[in-house]
Order: sequence, then structure tokens, then C-alpha cells
Amino acid sequence: MTDWTLTMKTAILPLLIAVGLIGQPALAQHQDHGPAAQAQIGEIAITGAFIRATLPRAPVGGAYLTITNGGAEDDRLLGATAPVGRNVELHEMSMQDGVMSMRLMTEGLPLPAGETVALDPSGMHLMINGLTERLQEGNRLDFVLTFEKAGTVTVPFDILALNARMHPDWPVQDAAEGHGADHDTGHDHAGMSHDAPSHADAGFDQSSVEGDEARITGLLKDMFETPDNPLTVAPLLIDGDIAIIGWSQDGRGGRALLRRDEAGLWRVSICAGDGLKGEANMVQMGIEPDAAARLAVAQAAAEADLTPDHAARLELFGEELFFDAEAGHDAHSQH
Repeated sequence: MTDWTLTMKTAILPLLIAVGLIGQPALAQHQDHGPAAQAQIGEIAITGAFIRATLPRAPVGGAYLTITNGGAEDDRLLGATAPVGRNVELHEMSMQDGVMSMRLMTEGLPLPAGETVALDPSGMHLMINGLTERLQEGNRLDFVLTFEKAGTVTVPFDILALNARMHPDWPVQDAAEGHGADHDTGHDHAGMSHDAPSHADAGFDQSSVEGDEARITGLLKDMFETPDNPLTVAPLLIDGDIAIIGWSQDGRGGRALLRRDEAGLWRVSICAGDGLKGEANMVQMGIEPDAAARLAVAQAAAEADLTPDHAARLELFGEELFFDAEAGHDAHSQH
């Protein structure tokens, strides 16, 4: 509980209210993605650009891409703009003293000569703040990227699935060899730690298993678990269309709120640590008071049965990451 404090975070992740008025539709529907959305300016090549789809009323979105500097001089990505939201920020995820933190990269992103830098859900990323419309899978959104030396270039970003980890044509071999492409960092803006999946990864089919517990556990393990970093989901508490879970992975941990959507599918709504502990905090996070009271009682009993180490890890997630604007008032807050 990865961005994405999620090495659950996504979905980490959380993240602002604003307006983005557009003279013409910002999102263009397209039927055939063709090759990976990409652009070139001078010696700077951009490939594999994509955005994760968002839930309705989600206040933020995450964008990812690979940048290759094929020139003999260093360059720097200074910033980006998009036709939706209030602004776009460049963020970096890191673990400090056992707590995941997200840092605004105010000096931009260095692009060493001859190297490839990957922005992906396990680390650095572009965050669109203040979304005023849902980002729908299958659409495309144009960003304008500004480089210190190369200048500005328009890059089309394909909007992929909510839990997408790479563009279908993502140049994995380049990213793996390039600077900043460490998929073992264990930090995902929208999820817990994971390595890059295969191109065929289409996400977990919740209809393939019976029962809400199996569906929630399967969803989280599919999004965040790897062979080297197993994910433990406990406790798992369900009250109607709301679930509160605890998670532990590779010495880290936290809590998450999931909601069942109109299609009957479970989605990660909030990732937090002690921000999802107890009745008062749950109500603050947007859970109806009666449900919060029931969940808090069940949570106290269930967490008392955990091992001391597991219980302590639930407090380590130091941020609150919101993936649904109905949950809480601020999209992202750092403790």
C-alpha cells in the first residue's frame, strides 16, 4: 500500500479539489490504440504513456511513461499540463523509517544522457490533481510535457484499466535497463508492492470466485502480490457494501477501505494507517455512523487476535490516499 503510501496506494493513492474547464471535449474515444502512444522531441523519446482509469468522482489520477534521452547532454523534465484537473505534479514515492511517503519533485526529473527513466506505478509518476470528470478506460488524453533543453511536446496518453501497471506496448526491456526503473521498490501509488506483470495481465476477475472475502482477497493479491513479496490480508471486515481490511507485506502494512460499486465489484477507495482505525476515524473517512460503529467493534476484536508484529505494521502507512472523492474531504494528506 503503494504513489501509490500503499505499497497500497495506487490506488496508491492520496491526492484535491479543483476545476478544469475545457473548450472542447478533453477525452477522445478511440477504438484501436495501435502502437504505444509516443512522441519525440529532439533526442528525447517518450513511449508507453498511459493513465489509470479512475472511479467516479475520484479527485486525482496517475499517469506513467518511459522517457529515453538519446542525446549526449543531460536534460530534465520540468513539468506537465493536461486538459483536465487543476494541475499536474511530478511525484516520487519512498520508504522512510518504515513509512511510505510521497514527495513533490520541485526540481523536476533528471534525464541523464543516454539513459532511460521509467515513471510507473511502483515509483515516480505524474499526478493529475483536482479532476472534475471521470477518466474512462479506452479514451485518450493529451499531455504537454516541458523539458529544460528539448522544449515542449504533446504526448497522447491512453487511459487503461484502473489497476493497469504498464501500457500493452510498454518497452519493458528498456525500462528495466534504464535509470529509475526499479520495480522492486515495493511502492505503488495505487497498490501494494509488485513487480511488473506480463503483457497479458488483464486484472482479477472477481466473478471467478464465490464470496466477498475471496473476491476482495483475490483482487488485492492480484494487484499487489508477487512471488517474492506475499501479501497477507487480515483482518477482513465487511459491512454491506463497505469493507475494512488490514494488510501486511515485506515488513510494511496498513489498512484500506474498499467499496462495492454499482456493478457489484469491489474497489479500493482509501489507503491509510491509523486513519482507518476506530469509529471516529471511519466516520471522518465517509463511512455511515452506524456502519462505522459496527466495523469499529469488529475491528478491535479482530486486531486483538493478530500477532503483535502484524498489528504494529497496520500503523505504518503514514498517509491517507483517496481514490474516491466520496471518501473524506481532502484527496491526499500526509501525517
